Amino acid sequence: MSITRRGLIWEILNSWWILLSCIGLPFASFIYIGTKSRTTKWKVAGILYLLVSIISIFVIASYPVGFATTIAVIVWLLSLLIGAIQSFLVRREYLIRRDYIITNGIEDKDLETMRENVRRHYKGKDYMQSSGNDTHLDSTYHSNIEYREYDTISSKPNDNPFEGEYYDESITRGNEEIFDNSKYVSYSKKNKDSEGFNDDGININFCSIEDLLKLPGVNEQIANRAISLREMLGGFNSVQEFIDMTHIESQYVSQIREVANVREKR
Repeated sequence: MSITRRGLIWEILNSWWILLSCIGLPFASFIYIGTKSRTTKWKVAGILYLLVSIISIFVIASYPVGFATTIAVIVWLLSLLIGAIQSFLVRREYLIRRDYIITNGIEDKDLETMRENVRRHYKGKDYMQSSGNDTHLDSTYHSNIEYREYDTISSKPNDNPFEGEYYDESITRGNEEIFDNSKYVSYSKKNKDSEGFNDDGININFCSIEDLLKLPGVNEQIANRAISLREMLGGFNSVQEFIDMTHIESQYVSQIREVANVREKR
């Protein structure tokens, strides 16, 4: 007779662990079902069966045949027998627990929580793999591209009449304001030309990796990441974009903004 709503075949397939108890591995059976059903009492039972087996085998192997070894053999065999019997007794409860976990998607929720914890742990860290002298980016590259597109679009004025461009200035004649199309420049170039840093700073769009390493808070890993991003993106739009994409620690941000720039080469 079926115990759950999933049918007899599902119950048989999910009862295979009883075979472990039948071949002398009750500890494996109970650790398995305790883990799958999130039941502590079965995990504890599995650990106890394991300890009894280890101690019994140790005594049998270490002492000559006698009273101690006889007791060890008896205890071991009894633990195997009790484990097999207990496996059949807890089967119904285990199947009901597994059916509840699957029906309510508890495992899926736990996996999603785990993924979120992993994403939170690696936020601000790179996923770079090195091969020789080349640095390759995988998901970090795509996320940085999405960041640039979002940052660029959200920073444009809403009344921009020219798609992909940023209004530079207008010409006023009397009370009439005349817009000069020639005064429109690309958004990226606008940002690059308007960065307010001194000429003696480090140009992060053209400098070498050695110069990048001179920036506060920039280590070799961050410098390699910056070089790779710079090549793939065609340069950084601003120092802030460089800081965001390379995940510079916050305590170094103000120092970097004082010495870095993204000016075009003159």
